[in-house]
Amino acid sequence: MNDVSVTLDQGNSSTKLVVYDWDSRRELHSAVLMPKSNIREAIEGFNVRAAIGCSVAHNRTLSTLLSAINAPVSMQLTPETNVGLVNLYDSPETLGADRLAAAVGAASLIPGRDLLVADIGTASTFDLVSAAGEYLGGNISPGPGMRLRALNHFTARLPLVSGHSGQIPPVGRNTVDALRSGAMRGVVAELLYYSDHGRSREIVLSGGWAPEIAALLPSDVKPTLVSHLVNIGLNHILHSNL
Repeated sequence: MNDVSVTLDQGNSSTKLVVYDWDSRRELHSAVLMPKSNIREAIEGFNVRAAIGCSVAHNRTLSTLLSAINAPVSMQLTPETNVGLVNLYDSPETLGADRLAAAVGAASLIPGRDLLVADIGTASTFDLVSAAGEYLGGNISPGPGMRLRALNHFTARLPLVSGHSGQIPPVGRNTVDALRSGAMRGVVAELLYYSDHGRSREIVLSGGWAPEIAALLPSDVKPTLVSHLVNIGLNHILHSNL
């Protein structure tokens, strides 16, 4: 049985677990763990050589998950961890570990290039990595779903609509389409702005909304879509430190 590494990306409501072959770093298995999930069942049959995790929730919960894996080597991503990028953030201790891990993952996949690392989920995060291997910082804005919920919540007459739709017109000719197009194409506009229309920075795109946002980009802007980008970064950091 080949050795594997286990990575844990812990969010506010669930944890993304991805298992990688130790030698090839190929993804072998992934699962979404809810608070009461049995992590031992998720890794059953694997010979775990090392594990790493990061959290935007409570590190104590992450420690419990890592302890349950019972790997010979176990580590958490902290501001003191050597990640291979020069972190130019003013307050590294306040930078979301998931954002840093995603930046590392993108740089490991496309080294030596200026990158815009965009994760479009509940929030939209836009992080910049230089070709020289520097994390330059980034911005955070509401994701499409949050924008639509906020428009409904903070206004008297705008309805609550879903951004998930087969057709997102360039300009809405009714209220529902105007809301959908505004929320989705607003994120597209941010991507184009931060990447200089894909000319100055290559776009690495992840998150639950990534495929739908990518479909709305101009045909000459071709992002790299990556699933489990945070986990890829965690796995890279784990190997680098070992």
